[in-house]
Amino acid sequence: MADDSQYPYPPDRFDDEADAASFHGAHRAEEPFWRQNLVYILIIGAAFLTLLVLLFFINGLGGDGEEGTTGPVASSAEASVGGDGGEGAEEGGEETTAEEEPTAEPDRSTPVLVMNAANINGLAGTWQDTLEEDGWTEVGVGTANQPQDEAAVYYRDEADAASAQALAEEVGAGEATQSDEYDNRITFIAVSEPGDSEEGDGEE
Repeated sequence: MADDSQYPYPPDRFDDEADAASFHGAHRAEEPFWRQNLVYILIIGAAFLTLLVLLFFINGLGGDGEEGTTGPVASSAEASVGGDGGEGAEEGGEETTAEEEPTAEPDRSTPVLVMNAANINGLAGTWQDTLEEDGWTEVGVGTANQPQDEAAVYYRDEADAASAQALAEEVGAGEATQSDEYDNRITFIAVSEPGDSEEGDGEE
């Protein structure tokens, strides 16, 4: 309400309402604290979040480092255990290799043909009796087409190699030889009597 001394009109109801109001004229409410400092609050919040992310990342790297350290140690221990086992396996392999394979037993039922190659009467028959006494069950006799100077044992099939070699050692013929010259499985070329062959081998 205007000053009464300068106001030419008597007071009315509008003047009473104006006196009852606490504020006169235009009024704007005061802004809250957070709105006045919104920029600073955002900056502080962003910095706090960044700090949390960095801490989490650093802790994550520290955990990986520990696991990485533990992993190789365990691997090394396992490798050492495996290495010992490998050495043991190698030693076992060497021992197995070092052992000689058992000599195959000759099959004395293999047919043997004794050929008289020295023009000595009854030579093949004498050897037949001797071999049969030694356990050879199928011994035949024959005469070579040409005389020979040295005793020999021949075999046709590789399966008879062990039996042929056993026979060659018994008769003093050296190493048995694989050959298709004779049809019999094992052929013994005899050039001397059984006793003479053994004595001759001993002198040599």
